[in-house]
Amino acid sequence: MSDRVVDMGGGFWNIRGTWRIKGLINAGTQSSLVRLESGRFVLLDSYTLHGAIEREVLERTDGGAAIEAVLNLHPFHTLHVERVAARFPGARHYGTARHHRLLPDLDWQPERTETEAFAALFADDFDFSVPAGVDFIARDERLHFASVLAFHRRSRVLHVDDTLNYLPFPLGRRLDFHPTLPQVLERRPGAAAAFRGWAEGLIERCAEVDHVCTAHAGLAKRGSLGSVADQIRAALKRAEATLAKHEAKHGAG
Repeated sequence: MSDRVVDMGGGFWNIRGTWRIKGLINAGTQSSLVRLESGRFVLLDSYTLHGAIEREVLERTDGGAAIEAVLNLHPFHTLHVERVAARFPGARHYGTARHHRLLPDLDWQPERTETEAFAALFADDFDFSVPAGVDFIARDERLHFASVLAFHRRSRVLHVDDTLNYLPFPLGRRLDFHPTLPQVLERRPGAAAAFRGWAEGLIERCAEVDHVCTAHAGLAKRGSLGSVADQIRAALKRAEATLAKHEAKHGAG
């Protein structure tokens, strides 16, 4: 499938990109262009733009001059960061602690995207959420569970990398937590309860979400999977055995 832009409505455009596992299977990736209430724009996550997609983004953003910031939300999504920073040098660039560590020469803003200080900067347009009870940056770099979830209020879109996956037809048309959850739960008493509490808060927040954009498995527009909150409630129920096993080993806290 070729790269494309999907208009989600409400000033939110999801860019479906290409990411091939070992150069073969296209697992996909994403970025999103979002119009702020101010009329300016941000990019959620970095993806190198080409051809018609680049032209569309530049046309909407006054040649890129109206892109205020690039918000890198997944600590392990780093492949395109330098190229996007070079393409939009006038934007403010934000990243996680891992982005700062791996790419120290970029002109980063001081607020890490996983912090409350960062969330406050964009509170007029977004709510952000960081999973609790899990390693945000896992020591095993193959474990990509955690990311910063971004809720855009005007469009009622949730942009999420890896933490949630959308499994399209014929795999079930459902949302699920990333399968690495058992490996990333913090090895301490109360970690499972912390994750459960965070997920319950996510369910409550998703009562006002119509569409979900996930990085690698696809996007779920309104009508394709029913209630987003109900989907996440079902995903949490499926994860309960994992959480109970963790509590039995490490303690409920």
